[in-house]
Amino acid sequence: MTVLITGGSGFIGLNVAACLLSRGDTVIAFGPEPPPAPAFEQLSELAGTFLFKSGDVRDRGSIVDALRHHDVSRVIHGAAITASLAREHSQAPLIAEVNLIGTLNVLDAACAAGVHRVVHLSSGAVYGMGGHGQTELVEDRDVPEPESLYGITKYAAERAALRYRATRSLDVIVARLGVVFGRWEYDTGVRDTMSIPLLLAQLAEARHPARFCADLPDDWLYAGDAADAIVGITDAINLAHSLYHIGTGRRWSPSAWCERLRAVYPGFTYERVARRQDANVGVHAPAARPPFSVERLRQDLGFAPRFHEERAFSDYLQWRASVYEGAAQGSTGS
Repeated sequence: MTVLITGGSGFIGLNVAACLLSRGDTVIAFGPEPPPAPAFEQLSELAGTFLFKSGDVRDRGSIVDALRHHDVSRVIHGAAITASLAREHSQAPLIAEVNLIGTLNVLDAACAAGVHRVVHLSSGAVYGMGGHGQTELVEDRDVPEPESLYGITKYAAERAALRYRATRSLDVIVARLGVVFGRWEYDTGVRDTMSIPLLLAQLAEARHPARFCADLPDDWLYAGDAADAIVGITDAINLAHSLYHIGTGRRWSPSAWCERLRAVYPGFTYERVARRQDANVGVHAPAARPPFSVERLRQDLGFAPRFHEERAFSDYLQWRASVYEGAAQGSTGS
């Protein structure tokens, strides 16, 4: 199978690519910049074929050309600008062009090229304050109320994708992701908000104290589990729904994560603070939301997360030590 991933050089795209390549598929990473050299080298060693195609989702023609040239049967659309408030102020039209118009271009190109399925990656940011007060967020119950421009454009893109499904006979599935962290997360230049586990790991490696408020987003999802679920949705022949949550269905504990870091990095300290202005982690992060219900994913795909806290922590730190100089136990900086 040949799969094109828009945003394929980004954090989630690289994890999905690794999952597909490990079983022998051909993966086309489509985007303006190639993957980091270590990622390209590691992915190229897997069983499948990994290719990079330079392109921009704002250019419909380049997407059509890539799909036809490589005879792509599946598209995973992950290209987006994960915008901060500062970027909203300076680049609002660009955010809309990439996140919404880019999605329309991908959907149009998929129709033109006869692609069998498009998996549109969305975000829990679409909920905004919607669903707060619930014990979990359920796809067909809790109504999104996006607040940030990122959340607004991602929700608009979701609705556009489902409109194409209804009116253009395009097999589109929307996958809403929880707060993903793990391998290959890095600053791509369009990802303004890095994950809490990454920020905490960087502080621990540098032996700098961490300070955070109690309302940090905590519906974390390890990248390996996110990739497994996305690939499962990409593969499935018949799905009962057009929208799926991807998460673990539970909350994680930032304090427990910090305790694990303390055991690995002597001298690392952390504390909870009452005011955001006193924090150095999650200062601009949205408030914690309820975890996703993943019952649909479990029933339709048999999905169960492989990485709970201890295994995710171990895998992530081992990976960081293998890729980033100074990230190993006993190091003095990051």
